[in-house]
Amino acid sequence: MNYPQLSKLKLFFITLIALQVTASAAMAAPEDISITAVGDVMMGTNYPDDNMLPANDGIGLFDPAKQWIEASDVRFANFEGTLFDGDPQPDGKKPGPNRYLFRTPTRMGQRLVDAGFNVVSLANNHVRDFGKAGADSTKTTLDTLGLQYSSKAGEVALMVAKGKQIALIATDFYPGRRSITEPKAVYEEIRKLKSNGYIVLVSSHAGGEGTTQLTIGNEIYLGENRGDSITFARSAIDAGAASVIMHGPHVPRAIELYKNKLIIYSLGNFVTGKGISTNGTTAQAPLIRYQIKPDGEFVGGQIVSFIQKKGPHRIEIDSSAGALKTIYEMTNLQFQGGNLAFEKNGIFMPANSNALTTP
Repeated sequence: MNYPQLSKLKLFFITLIALQVTASAAMAAPEDISITAVGDVMMGTNYPDDNMLPANDGIGLFDPAKQWIEASDVRFANFEGTLFDGDPQPDGKKPGPNRYLFRTPTRMGQRLVDAGFNVVSLANNHVRDFGKAGADSTKTTLDTLGLQYSSKAGEVALMVAKGKQIALIATDFYPGRRSITEPKAVYEEIRKLKSNGYIVLVSSHAGGEGTTQLTIGNEIYLGENRGDSITFARSAIDAGAASVIMHGPHVPRAIELYKNKLIIYSLGNFVTGKGISTNGTTAQAPLIRYQIKPDGEFVGGQIVSFIQKKGPHRIEIDSSAGALKTIYEMTNLQFQGGNLAFEKNGIFMPANSNALTTP
């Protein structure tokens, strides 16, 4: 990337911050694909009772972030839980101490559309909280709303942007289909989709939960093998993925450029309901918006730092830029900068792009 291109991209993001209006992709190359990604979204649950739901069915819940979400071609979130109006199911998760069951009323699915999302991952540890019936209801609701989704069942979320076909597949750490602990079939699926002309994005719900840092090798959490995030993500890129978007640890983690492709190791939580910890790092709610070329090469991006607040539960712009600082620190610690350069306003670019400052 030469300096004039860098200046144009920087102006694009700086204008976005300064004016706080819906961004236009016009300042990037016309063929570049823009992606907005956030982590775990659980808008509220009425299990075991309704007092865990947001006021007004969550209307306006995503409004502080809407301009950044709507600005992109691909607008992604990991949807944690179910869109379900039924009773607990025999094949669902059993309640107990420190066990969370998320049942969001189907009527609240509209909030995802209102926010501007067009694709969600359902490959996570809460999609079957209410068994097959809950998972099926979630998919039916998303179908009705016109939202694309992917889960362990094998759906491929298909989108078209700038005349290019985009495919997103979702994975998690559980054994079986679409598992990062048994990844050979996932790599083959990526290769096949790419050979059929798709720009392939991979979502993965993996890694140990909490504030521990990204580890090398398999992460074991509560006796579960949560997978080797680094090996999986890099191997997915080797197989042909344009970018890998990970979530699951409930805190932000590092990002890196691997073979000029962006890997996000954890987006943390974005919007979570009552009863979910929003203390310290778990309150940090990054939104990452970035551009890729049609071949998947990373062009540039921006980390927008939100923070979750209580009373009522909501997100706000974080003036302290906590999420940005966490991601920057983790990236330097784990990957010696991750082949990226960061600026204080959240812009990040390939390390050879003459970025000027650090957060």
